[in-house]
Amino acid sequence: MIVNILGTDYEIVKQTEKENPKLADASGLCEIYSKQIIIKDYDHADSEILDNIEVYDKETLRHEIIHAFFAESGLRSNSDYAENEELVDWIAIQFPKILKAFQEVDAL
Repeated sequence: MIVNILGTDYEIVKQTEKENPKLADASGLCEIYSKQIIIKDYDHADSEILDNIEVYDKETLRHEIIHAFFAESGLRSNSDYAENEELVDWIAIQFPKILKAFQEVDAL
């Protein structure tokens, strides 16, 4: 799958820890130089620890897309907040609610 981030295409892929050792300590990655968003492909044992892996994967995907937006807008290397995991997580978690509110009042 491909997502366009401010005019730049990013490939979205799922990989296991075995395929990508960087996923040992992460659920997802935004690789700004290879233009990939990588989501951890949990094996059966790992997925049992999460109640709803699909919801978790979508939240992780939103999180990494937010990182890509910050990177493509030029803010990644020029700000502290673009790499702030707490802020990126907040946006990723709250975005569906923000989108719903915008839609309710025809603000898009």
